[in-house]
Amino acid sequence: MDLAERISTLRRVNGLSARQLAALVDVAPTTVTRIESGAVSPSFDLAQEILTVLGEPIGFTGLADVNAIATARLALDPGLDVSSTPGVELWRQRWARIGLLDADGRVTAGKEADLLFRAGRAARLTRRRGAVDFTAGPSADEVAESLRAAEIDYALTGDAGANRYRSSAGEAWPVLYVEDVARAAEVAGFARKEPGSFGMRVTLIPFDGVSEVGRVDIAGIAVVVRDQVIIDAYGGIDRMVEQADILLGRRVA
Repeated sequence: MDLAERISTLRRVNGLSARQLAALVDVAPTTVTRIESGAVSPSFDLAQEILTVLGEPIGFTGLADVNAIATARLALDPGLDVSSTPGVELWRQRWARIGLLDADGRVTAGKEADLLFRAGRAARLTRRRGAVDFTAGPSADEVAESLRAAEIDYALTGDAGANRYRSSAGEAWPVLYVEDVARAAEVAGFARKEPGSFGMRVTLIPFDGVSEVGRVDIAGIAVVVRDQVIIDAYGGIDRMVEQADILLGRRVA
């Protein structure tokens, strides 16, 4: 797939019009349409900006931008104990240009679901910094219990986290944020999954100073807050997007 086709495909997957994508990267709408048609080739910097807002940074090692999560969380809860960095300000500008945020960086009325979706697409779970995949074994609840017993801070997210708020699907991909990935893996008895191998997995993601903030206790299990679960589900795989929609009332379980 060449760059023009990749941008066009990702734009549609993200539910954006050419005009909206142009606003996100601050170019004329005709620039986007000409890039997608192959009439012009974008500079490296513009291509990187476009693919970043579409959640697919250039290169196989492109990492998710946690600033997008911070921006969304702060827009929904201005009192959240999360720093407002230059990266957050950049996402505020992007999302303000398409009407998701107001001049103060707060979510526009009626745009909460769209904001959470955009944040999830910009910060895919599969691209989180420091994330490590392990061969599937214990359930998310069993892992959580072993971490709690070892006094390791953690927070459940993904499909298992969504089910804590409203049960709607099986547990296909357990994902947990942890304070120490190596120690958590040792306590849980995990074996690291070989790169490129198939089969079920469990993923541990190190605390990033944003995603785990405000975690709550649900029936003895530490879970990220509802907004973060929705962001992560939108940035996940398979039925996780449906789970996010269910939590937002967009879909019936």
